[in-house]
Amino acid sequence: MARTRSQQAQLATCRNKTSQRKRSLRHHNSASLQGSNVQGNENIKRRAAKKTKPSYLERSPFEVERDPNRTLRLFALPREIFDKIINHLPRDAEACFTLTCKEALHLLSTASWASFRGRARLYGLQYGSYRSLVELLQRDVPGSEYCLRCETLHPPLKLPRDHRETKWTKHCMGQLASIDYWPQTPSGGYSLVWEHILEAFKSQPVSSDARALISLFDGDFTFTQGVVNYRLCSSAQWVDRNLILTQEHRVRKSHSQTRALQAGDITSLPFRVCAHLSTTNAPPPKNCRSKKPVSNSSRLTMAIAAAFPPRLRQGVQQLSISPDLADAETKDDFTGRCKSCTTKFAVRYEGGNGGEIIVTAWHCFGKELWKAQQFWTYLVRREGPTLGPAKRNSEYWSVSRSLPDFKIPEDI
Repeated sequence: MARTRSQQAQLATCRNKTSQRKRSLRHHNSASLQGSNVQGNENIKRRAAKKTKPSYLERSPFEVERDPNRTLRLFALPREIFDKIINHLPRDAEACFTLTCKEALHLLSTASWASFRGRARLYGLQYGSYRSLVELLQRDVPGSEYCLRCETLHPPLKLPRDHRETKWTKHCMGQLASIDYWPQTPSGGYSLVWEHILEAFKSQPVSSDARALISLFDGDFTFTQGVVNYRLCSSAQWVDRNLILTQEHRVRKSHSQTRALQAGDITSLPFRVCAHLSTTNAPPPKNCRSKKPVSNSSRLTMAIAAAFPPRLRQGVQQLSISPDLADAETKDDFTGRCKSCTTKFAVRYEGGNGGEIIVTAWHCFGKELWKAQQFWTYLVRREGPTLGPAKRNSEYWSVSRSLPDFKIPEDI
């Protein structure tokens, strides 16, 4: 039977498609055969080098016998009944069960954890299953809080007198979240983070006459550094609806039988009041953004030297003193100000028992939370070779700002 021209064209097209399909199948089979050979070789190599189990999956016989969870009735059931009970648990409950009980982890392994890894974890964050796992873990691990930034459970935030900065502090709270220039020693310390300020503003009084102390910021510790004893007393209160943090730095000789305290003993610590006022003489770190040499401000050093009697000002370089610091020698109530942050300070000298220098600093965080956030960036110390002049904030790189005046506590 004679075929029409259209039928002949259609038949040729079908033959071409059939031949192309056969070629693609041959190519696929050869590729899969090679892949299976390679995979087989990899399996052989993988069998040769066994992976060690994680430490949380390994238990010594002594730990197994001492595990109190083995005495629970749930683990005394036959394995078939135990498996049926576990099959009724949702994934988040099973994962929480294995994360908080080693005996359950030994029986169930880590299969349920796969639902909270990679893309599955992101899916769970969106639809709530991961959040339910976190809630279950918080219930079973009391005294812990979920950190949104690093997605782990942390102990609750401690008070400034107990909080210590670790390598995870800025990772969890951000680069501007911690004031790290106040002393932190094994015997005591003071570490203020932005969350402490947020907590204080939750109980801000409505009336401007309220001047109640805020126990959150209380702190008092003493440590010895070199030949001096350093004591830091901290407190805070609302003054005219402004949050004012008061810190009293007391430095005296560790042994009163030795010579009297001199100005050089204070300026060699180094001694810091805020991010911009310090007595350090160390050169600034090298910076790739600026090649001009930057000298440290001598404002705090000169204020401390002016508070000492003239015979005890040894160890301090004779620098040019500004007119306001010159008044500090004649006025007992002299109060200095930092030009780069909302900090006021006063220095006085007491001559009993070998002498003691007392530097009182007042740090203002404003009346509103948005102002507190702005003032906080002025108080945080940032210094690094990759930061530009606009982001650096330390005693070497300080910018003069127009800052509002504030009242200080009258009983200090």
